[in-house]
Amino acid sequence: MSGREWQWPLEKGENLLWQGRPAPRCFTFKNWKLAGIGILLFLASSFWLMLSIQLVRSDNHSWWLVMMPLPLVVLSLCIGPGQLFWARWRWEQIYYALSDQRLFVRIGSREENLSAYPLAAIRDWQQKRFGPQLASVRIHFAAQKPVVLDCLEQPQILLNHLDRIVRQQEPAGESV
Repeated sequence: MSGREWQWPLEKGENLLWQGRPAPRCFTFKNWKLAGIGILLFLASSFWLMLSIQLVRSDNHSWWLVMMPLPLVVLSLCIGPGQLFWARWRWEQIYYALSDQRLFVRIGSREENLSAYPLAAIRDWQQKRFGPQLASVRIHFAAQKPVVLDCLEQPQILLNHLDRIVRQQEPAGESV
């Protein structure tokens, strides 16, 4: 689904204010430290597996020697390179939109993968900056779990809308 094909189920009279998706490199490499550890562990455990196979073949050691590093190789493959491939695959399916009535989060192309949150339920938001033009935004709701919009490029447009929404919902007598 390309940017031109994004379809949002807008009600009659509802206007789309903003739409976006995660920045690909930021989203894929947001857990780069864990991936780096996983890759190093994968290399070390693969070397251990290679040595154990050589010992079994040349010195007739037990096959249990090969079975010991095998789970570590599989686990480190998932933590290291596997995690990067999984994040890149997942990035292709994530879309965000903000209308004048709701916040939409779509993960996947099917209709049941679309979540809509009413703007009246938004209580607060927080941002985690990754650079001058890159941030993740955590949106807090009154009765629901927070939603994180990961790795947004140029998040200021969305943040301006969220700031306006939160200020409109504050009671008039609570200004400091």
